[in-house]
Amino acid sequence: MENMNKKSLARSPNWVGSFIRTKREEKGLSQKELGQKFEPAVTTQFVSNLERGITPVPAVHITALVRALEINEQELMLLMEKEYAAKLTFKIAGQHSEHNGENAPAVLVVPKLDEDFFKWIVQSYNNLSEIDRVQFKAQLKSWFELSLKRA
Repeated sequence: MENMNKKSLARSPNWVGSFIRTKREEKGLSQKELGQKFEPAVTTQFVSNLERGITPVPAVHITALVRALEINEQELMLLMEKEYAAKLTFKIAGQHSEHNGENAPAVLVVPKLDEDFFKWIVQSYNNLSEIDRVQFKAQLKSWFELSLKRA
């Protein structure tokens, strides 16, 4: 992640790194032992960086990681996707929700032309009180239901 300082990194979700560490510890492996299971072997520092979320899992290492930890590749890929989506949401919206890997925030893809408008909406929404958020959502739902009925 470009220009990510320690403060923003601390706020970023690290579901993948925590998952890797948990699975490594369940297998009774040290970081060094896990690193030696890669072809070619990777350093203890590399494994540590994966677990701390400093380094994302490179695509070339996914197979070795899955094999070494005896985990489901789909589960790892889904978790990586959710973490990436949450980090992207943070980059766009400027804040994380208190969600775990199962309920990661969704990412909305909008045309470049509308990007500033949607950023403004998200930032405005984030600044509302909980009561105002409920009212805001109800109003949007009402507007969209009307436009869908007309279509």
